[in-house]
Amino acid sequence: MRHYLPINSDRSKLLSALFLLQYLIFFSSCENEKHDSLHKTQLTENEIEVKDGRLYFQSKESFTQYYNKYVSLPEEELSNLLTPFYKKGFLSLKPIVTEKNEDKLFNLYKEKLNLQVPRGTTSKSTFAYSSVESSINDDPFESVDELIGDETFAAYLNINGEIQIGESIYKYTDVGLFITDKKAYTTLKNFLESKNISENPFSKTDLTVKENLVPSLPEVFPTPIGNNNQIVYYRPANSKLTASKSKPNSAKPGIYNSSDPNYNSFFNSLNSCNPDHGLFANLFGDNNVCIDQYEKKRRVKTKAFNYNYLLVFHLGVKCVHQFKGWTGFWRVEATDEIKLLVEAAQFEYNRDALLGNNIINNQTKERAYFMNNKRAFFTGPNNINIYNEWGQPLISYVNLTSLPKVFQDDLTFEFFGTGLSSLDNLIQNGIDSNLNATKLNEWFYGGLYTTTKSQLQTAFGNTTVPPTNRTFAAKFPQNGNIIVQKSVSSQGYDIGVREKTFDYGIRLCFNSGDSSSWSIRPEIGCDILVKPSNFRVKIIGAARKGNEWHGSKFNVDID
Repeated sequence: MRHYLPINSDRSKLLSALFLLQYLIFFSSCENEKHDSLHKTQLTENEIEVKDGRLYFQSKESFTQYYNKYVSLPEEELSNLLTPFYKKGFLSLKPIVTEKNEDKLFNLYKEKLNLQVPRGTTSKSTFAYSSVESSINDDPFESVDELIGDETFAAYLNINGEIQIGESIYKYTDVGLFITDKKAYTTLKNFLESKNISENPFSKTDLTVKENLVPSLPEVFPTPIGNNNQIVYYRPANSKLTASKSKPNSAKPGIYNSSDPNYNSFFNSLNSCNPDHGLFANLFGDNNVCIDQYEKKRRVKTKAFNYNYLLVFHLGVKCVHQFKGWTGFWRVEATDEIKLLVEAAQFEYNRDALLGNNIINNQTKERAYFMNNKRAFFTGPNNINIYNEWGQPLISYVNLTSLPKVFQDDLTFEFFGTGLSSLDNLIQNGIDSNLNATKLNEWFYGGLYTTTKSQLQTAFGNTTVPPTNRTFAAKFPQNGNIIVQKSVSSQGYDIGVREKTFDYGIRLCFNSGDSSSWSIRPEIGCDILVKPSNFRVKIIGAARKGNEWHGSKFNVDID
């Protein structure tokens, strides 16, 4: 017997759980957490096989468990998982390159990718004493970044962009995803050939072919195509067939101030880069990348992304310091200091609007704050609290890791609307313009910050201030929207990567069958997918080597 959570009953305890999507199911049945103690299935290498040069997983659930686990771990962990399969005929579309495995990978891939040994060197040891840097190969794996930008997902695909799930083969191409039964694989190859679609991820389909073909193919849902519908085609609804809009930005005063004068000097002189990468660079979601190559063999790569590969989804930001080895392959290199700073990351979740509801609506005066494993719930203005219309909050203890991944932060707070009626009137149907996104960001650092600080001090003490890493959820039940803004400040020393995953995409069911609730229920096999959309970002990625800082800043669809 399933239990549904009514909004009317004990609202002070239930509203936050309902509207923070506390009950969720990822892609049929697995939970959406990187480290999920509730998983009863232990991941073992024996669950993965190699069939016809592809990695084979018995089910989508099995694959997503592996993906969720290793996307959060150091790259060496994923490399250790996949290396044994290279001896069984598998080669990754984009392998995890490390200092230890670089030589081995070069030998494995040199025939497939026609790699040439640089003049005057045959290995890392001889390269160290060679003066022929100009002869180093270009990294062949750079060319697949535009197709599959997610390094973890690309590592699971084989060199042909394929993976097998159950009896189905998933083939990723630069015109979209094609799925077919393994018995009909020849039919798929014939179809691709007939349409002049490149089967090789390292060789692009002719641009004219893509311009004519991609808009004519279905999007949003996996759709049968071809003879006898033996092939299924998929392209995400949010794939942008125009480049993302990026404009020079100016940071909020004081947001990026540092005690390091070299960093402040670097930041003040840093020019905005343009992460646009052509018409089809966002075929599988948003893939915004900027690179600062400050030496022949060193660079800083900054990216903000919202990937949608059907099998998995990934929304986040990343900064990585890389070194180019003798093979030409770029790999992570530890550096003295690295920073990832996000002034604004905005996105939203959309479901059917809850219309005609007089009990719960966009103007409901209730707010909740999650911080330090506590929840402060304000029930809203009333006639009793004359001098403090919000009164004292109800404080309860909560395990923040029990919240969905997207809402796990140093501070997460949720309102109905944004707390500013004039702004609500602009954005309640979604962040549909650069202007609205900018106004929300200004409110986030202006009046909303002041309101949040005041209520946090009422709840947790007069010395409490909002932390830099925080998440705001503005709920618009009448419009079916939850609009999210995040800020991120992350730094590390003697490492090569700073990254933050916001969400993996989630499956859940809404109970909106009556007019008095907008609730969420857990249900195995739920077929309603709610994933983040309308991603906008203002970001800086920077790394220090010695006394010098290097990196990029950019903004997409938000001034």
